Amino acid sequence: MLPRFAGAPDAALYTEAVDGRPIFVVPWNEQLLVGTTEIPDHGDPSRVEPTSEEIEYLLQSLLAIFPRARVSWDDIRYAFAGVRPLPFSPKQDPRTVTRRHILHDHTDDGAAHMISIVGGKLTTAAEVARQCARQMALPIKRRAELVTPIAESVDPMLDSWVLQVAEAAGISETSAKAIAEWHGPRTVAIAQMARSSAEMRAQLCRHSEHIVAEAMDAFANECAVTLGDVLLRRVPVALGGCWSEACSREAASRICAAMGWSDYQTAAELEAFETERTAFLRKPRADMPLEAAAD
Repeated sequence: MLPRFAGAPDAALYTEAVDGRPIFVVPWNEQLLVGTTEIPDHGDPSRVEPTSEEIEYLLQSLLAIFPRARVSWDDIRYAFAGVRPLPFSPKQDPRTVTRRHILHDHTDDGAAHMISIVGGKLTTAAEVARQCARQMALPIKRRAELVTPIAESVDPMLDSWVLQVAEAAGISETSAKAIAEWHGPRTVAIAQMARSSAEMRAQLCRHSEHIVAEAMDAFANECAVTLGDVLLRRVPVALGGCWSEACSREAASRICAAMGWSDYQTAAELEAFETERTAFLRKPRADMPLEAAAD
């Protein structure tokens, strides 16, 4: 994760790394997200970290695409990694292993009614769920019925729609736009919640345009349980470049008050959140930082 630099793209860029692999350069959360890499990992998935070699590979690739960009190790705000679940193929190069998912029925293994999902990824999760439901003989809706008709809830002219949301919710146009970009059609429900009280319209922190109503929607409709679920995953303002411990305390105070949590629970949630955030957002170091490209 890097700060934006002069000449950085305004839209997500799909391109090639120095070795020809596909990589992404994505404007996100007022920063620039650069990835991804692929190396085998045999450790604890909860403790996975990107290696120095992976980070240098991404920086070198970024500089090959934007040779006038002045970025180095020192500019990296944080780096993170996850484990992609590929079918076990120990003798294959990770790049050549299939990305398709596999549903394995364990009936022949003496475990009837057990199904294992092997592989797959976030973009295919809904289809994997439908296939599992079919194997379990569960009723499922047609795909078309599961898609929210955006045209019915969102004006094709985003600016006009944002203005309507801002006026209806009693929030700034900047907040309305920030909510719309992250939540799409759910913005309408969030705006209705925001209209109910000043508490719901309050900013999560003084640096953010996102509001408490988004956190409440996460708890009510997005299966959020903890403060970390909200601020790191559902409304990930805590991954922004300006976030600090003061922001954490401010957001916790407003969210927990809206949830009706006790002082004890609020303190416990804040401590757990800070521990999780610190563990996740590690600033990488290298013995020999990559030199910034010259103008």
